Amino acid sequence: MSKRLWLSLLTAVVLTCSSFVGFGQEQPADPNALVGHTDPVYSVDFTPDGSQIVTGSFDKTVKLWDTATRKLLRTFTGHAHLVLTVAVSKDATRIASGSNDNTVKIWDLPSSTAKAGYEAHKPSANAVAVTPDGTLYATGGADKLVRIWTAADGKPVRDLAGHAGAVSQVDFRKDSKQLASADDLGIVLLWNPADGMPQGNFGAHTGAITGLAFHPNNALLLTSGADGMAKAWPLTIPAARPIAGHAGAITAVHVSPNGQLVASASADKTARLWTLADGKPVRNFDGHGGVVTSIAFSPNGAQVITGCDDKIARLFDVNSGALVKAFAALPAAISAAAVHPNGTQVVVGDVSGVVKVFNTSDGAELRSLAGHAGKISGATFTPNQAQIVTSGVDKTLRVWNVADGAAIRSTDTGAPVTSLTISADSTLAAVGGEDKLIRIYALADGAAKGTLTGHTQPVTAVQFANDNLKLASSSADQTVRVWDIKLARQMQHFVDHKAAATGVAFVNDNKTIVSGGADNQLVVNAVSLQRMHVADEKGVNMLALSQNGAQYATANVDGSIKTWDINSGNLVRTFAGLTAPALAVGFHPNNQQVAGGGSDKTLVLWNAGDGNVQLKYTVGSEVTKIAYSPDGKKLVAAANDMTIRTYNPTPTPPQQNVPPAPLDAVQTLKGSTGAISGLAFAPDNRTALSVAADGLLRLWSIAAPEFVFNLAGHQSHVYSVAFSPDGTRLASGSNDKTVKIWDVAAGKEQRALAAQGGPVYAVAFSPDGATLVTGGGDKTVRLFDVGSGAEIRQFAGSEGFVYSVAFHPQGQLIAAAGVDKKIRFWNATNAQPGQVFAGHTDDIYRVQFNPAGTRLLSVGYSGSINVWDINNPAKPLFSKKLPIILYSAGYFPDGRRIAVTASDGKTHLVDLPPEAL
Repeated sequence: MSKRLWLSLLTAVVLTCSSFVGFGQEQPADPNALVGHTDPVYSVDFTPDGSQIVTGSFDKTVKLWDTATRKLLRTFTGHAHLVLTVAVSKDATRIASGSNDNTVKIWDLPSSTAKAGYEAHKPSANAVAVTPDGTLYATGGADKLVRIWTAADGKPVRDLAGHAGAVSQVDFRKDSKQLASADDLGIVLLWNPADGMPQGNFGAHTGAITGLAFHPNNALLLTSGADGMAKAWPLTIPAARPIAGHAGAITAVHVSPNGQLVASASADKTARLWTLADGKPVRNFDGHGGVVTSIAFSPNGAQVITGCDDKIARLFDVNSGALVKAFAALPAAISAAAVHPNGTQVVVGDVSGVVKVFNTSDGAELRSLAGHAGKISGATFTPNQAQIVTSGVDKTLRVWNVADGAAIRSTDTGAPVTSLTISADSTLAAVGGEDKLIRIYALADGAAKGTLTGHTQPVTAVQFANDNLKLASSSADQTVRVWDIKLARQMQHFVDHKAAATGVAFVNDNKTIVSGGADNQLVVNAVSLQRMHVADEKGVNMLALSQNGAQYATANVDGSIKTWDINSGNLVRTFAGLTAPALAVGFHPNNQQVAGGGSDKTLVLWNAGDGNVQLKYTVGSEVTKIAYSPDGKKLVAAANDMTIRTYNPTPTPPQQNVPPAPLDAVQTLKGSTGAISGLAFAPDNRTALSVAADGLLRLWSIAAPEFVFNLAGHQSHVYSVAFSPDGTRLASGSNDKTVKIWDVAAGKEQRALAAQGGPVYAVAFSPDGATLVTGGGDKTVRLFDVGSGAEIRQFAGSEGFVYSVAFHPQGQLIAAAGVDKKIRFWNATNAQPGQVFAGHTDDIYRVQFNPAGTRLLSVGYSGSINVWDINNPAKPLFSKKLPIILYSAGYFPDGRRIAVTASDGKTHLVDLPPEAL
């Protein structure tokens, strides 16, 4: 190393421990300086647009500044010793720094704006996902569409239509062979992303779906909802199977006890029998004089009873279709009818409130059950043969003794009852109501056992499954729903009817259901749900799945983050730390960390294994979305202020007697003009995608929180770094007398040049990137072929160590300066010496051409700044003397200002007068 340069470095280090030029004292604000380094600033460079400034300092840090506001944007830490040189790539994506720790480090240059934006949906885009290979994007929006995009060109490939509500979630299967989308109505649709063909659909939740994730092994799909549920689903969903034939609205449906036949009643005045397996008609039950209002198989499946608005109940033989008995007419249209379990009696009710029991053998009336006022909505025998149960629009559920017709109990249901069912074990009664609710009661004492909410119109039919665990319901809201009785929660719903769903029945497999509707159709469906549990009684806002597929996490309205076992659905752990509703959750790719954020405007990272808080960030706005990069090195969080912030999710072990560093965002991304509703990471670990209420899909470059590459190989201090114009290569000069050329993308050495006979203090690429000029401690300036590493020529004339070299913007001139206090020019193509500029009385540490190539900036160690006309060595156009030691300087890209680094820890910004431009 140059003795003089070493002394300057040593002096600077000594100064950092003193109060020289304000160190250790309160310094006045300087509008023309960047203040923040704690030691001398040794190097400076700019982003190509001049909006940001990069500085390197003896305090071992690299700092990024906003030019307009002079505010510090980010501090890069990682060097173990003085930072002597910095450079910014021409595409403004990377920073390089060299240090006394013998390393070169490459950092991502954080951008604050989107690198691309596409109009995705109108009026808003709500969801985004990326295929694991990064070739396709999917978005969903308020326009009820799912749109698939090619990542390579950002163009939409196809639109997938089928949702009836705004699309709120999308996710690709891990093999990219299936796409799932979910909407605010609780429906999930499955698609083949290759051709856009639908692969199935199911009603997953009551209300909006808030989470959607394929399992890593492609075995199942997880969903969460505003209803507080988390559910697991298979990836193959049986298609709904319609059965057509009726010419009018279906009024009732029932399935035979053996599960082979379906009976239906219709407004077309017919009652029909169908085979369940293939939906083919078997026969009609003829003779009705009006709308057939009810239908039911006898418990042994041999007979069917129908009710009709001609006031007559009829009993038919299933095998022949023959009329077995027409019972005496009731005062009004029949509305309910059922056969006793032993087949000896039938109970019939009408719309006037009359209930009668008849003998099946001779049709004789056995008794009348008085008490209801108004339409009878249900009349049936309990499976244990002990009781008759009836319900009506008079808001009552009544229980009667079969033997004598004595009233046992009347229960006030609170709303007009529209339908009735009894559990197979005779313990429960369920009634559907005009108030859209389903109420469950204990038959033994009439005690309320639960209320099922979810239908948005009056309930039209209910039926228990034979396993006593499930209940099916139909409604005027056109849906059919299946419920878990124990949890009192919806399992699944179906939306296949185009008009009111008017009847529903379970098949004896406890999985298949048949429904009828005012659209004249029967529809056969099957319950696909694998398992479910209540994650939060108040609601789940987001769901995330661990990379190993062993657990999933939910962000809950009660403010908790919870993890659950994938196989059992059992709670694994509750994470405390948020003080308001949790809105977002994410699993680190290594499965060892959980991140959560919410309405309390904080982002908390926990150890997934023990629940301890590892990091906590104050965000300043509600955290609404979270996404980890696939490599786990970055975490992005979207907030309610329409801003995306990136964070370092890696916990830093505490150091004794060293206070922890402030926890700040690595990067702040702005540009969305609407609330950010979807966030995802691309597999390149550098690109995040967001969608927002402004309808746009945006792509963002996400900077790494630490250095991207640590380029080790030099055996001594690194004095100079320079990017090639195309940004693919980096050159570094070192005290070890070598220059190294590095592959920037790979972070690997391409070749080493034994460049000088002494330390290499300066390197610079030619404008075309084909050659590299170096200056060093052997008093020479040399030119190398970058491709081969061969030396092309030497430029003679320097009388001392060369500290700085520069290429003219057009490549025809090379300038160099150093210890001999002179600036020398050479013809780059033939080494012909040019003019020599004298005037400095101190060592020259920096020379640089202005962007136009008409001026040259030179900076001297003792504080001198000169700007020269490159054609006039006589006198500088501009001179300025600062009372501090100067180390480096550079032109802003507009050529109108310069930045000068100094021993006072500041970077001074100097506006050039017109004559120096």
